[in-house]
Amino acid sequence: QLVHPETGKPLAWGSAGDFWEITGQKAFEWSDRIVGGPNPGDSWCICMWATASLIERVGCENVHLRCDATDVKFVLSRYHDGGQSLHAAHKCLLEKCMPSA
Repeated sequence: QLVHPETGKPLAWGSAGDFWEITGQKAFEWSDRIVGGPNPGDSWCICMWATASLIERVGCENVHLRCDATDVKFVLSRYHDGGQSLHAAHKCLLEKCMPSA
């Protein structure tokens, strides 16, 4: 989840800032495309390596995940993506999406 569902404003991911600030893409922020038509929402899919990298940078507690929109079993079946270890993503997904596991 990248934007607040009611305001459409970027969500903070801890003290590091919002998704676009953390990833160095603030100049290209596309919040308007996320909340706009034809399929308005508050989230955007990002790849496994980017997710793992973000979790490492800001901590699991500051990451906004949509467990019901994530193929958790697939991510857990992979160890690396794009040269990035998925260990941090595994830990966070288990914590947030499968707390009884």
